[in-house]
Amino acid sequence: MFAGLPKSERGRVFDIPAYVGRLMRAGNVNAFLSICIAHSDDFLQLTGDERGVQLDFPMVNPRQRNFEKKIREVALRGRLEVVENYGSDEARFLDVNVNGEPREVAAICSKVLREVFSVSGDAELIFQHVGLAPDRAT
Repeated sequence: MFAGLPKSERGRVFDIPAYVGRLMRAGNVNAFLSICIAHSDDFLQLTGDERGVQLDFPMVNPRQRNFEKKIREVALRGRLEVVENYGSDEARFLDVNVNGEPREVAAICSKVLREVFSVSGDAELIFQHVGLAPDRAT
């Protein structure tokens, strides 16, 4: 079970590698990271371990389903497999496994944000997370 409520911190695209690294170093099977685009309903959900992360795209509402083609196109260009799964409530998800070092994984996350959700480099992001490894900068 999660220890406490998710933490929420604001940042930009250049902050993604630090958060992805913290997720991959967490050593906690319940750790997760959501990268939310400020002033939008769009987000990227991640779980992971030291080998890489799984990008999780819910296909619950019409807006989310409208992104499916772009998600599949970005994954195909990156030679990443898209796996369709269903939650216990029958909600559909697209999962994409991204293996590699934190910087490589973060680059793919940035590409997904840019190409699927049209996020620019200076866009404000909200990093919501639980169970990440401590920030090495502190």
